[in-house]
Amino acid sequence: AVRRVRRTALRCPEAAACAIGQDEGVNIDIAHAMPGDVEDFVDLFEQYRSFCGKAPTPDARTFLAERIETGQTLVLGARDSVGVVGFAQVYRAFDSIHLTHDWVIADLFVDGAARGRRVGGSLLEAVLDGARENGAHHVRVSTQSNNAYAHRLYESHGFEQLDTTGATVYYQLKLRDHH
Repeated sequence: AVRRVRRTALRCPEAAACAIGQDEGVNIDIAHAMPGDVEDFVDLFEQYRSFCGKAPTPDARTFLAERIETGQTLVLGARDSVGVVGFAQVYRAFDSIHLTHDWVIADLFVDGAARGRRVGGSLLEAVLDGARENGAHHVRVSTQSNNAYAHRLYESHGFEQLDTTGATVYYQLKLRDHH
């Protein structure tokens, strides 16, 4: 079963657990990354950066640690019995004209060995739940134009394609109307 350890996203560290789907008998927990979890995420974060064409660097650990420790972003991790198999990193973007905020998915990545186990969909659902709970008006994400899996994932969750510029496709999901 896929389980999510819930914390009010970008707000509160208290945790409670709830089941959010089936995963062929393999347990997956989705939880907020806390400062003490950084080491658990570094290898997968570097895999993600490599997937995006970047070379490994010690600066990646520092960057990730700063985001988690300062609360600048929300990092959700998916864990199975072996360790972290996926993560999503989200930040808020504010709209002064409409007096609202959106959530922006900066990163969503699943280890190759864990793909096909609903990890990416479970991470995305946890992000969407947190965005709704926190009153976000939209969730935005961009992805590489050649990443067919990501396109299917976002479109299957109701995201609409906004624009394509070169190698990047921009998506948005409307959660609420403006004031």
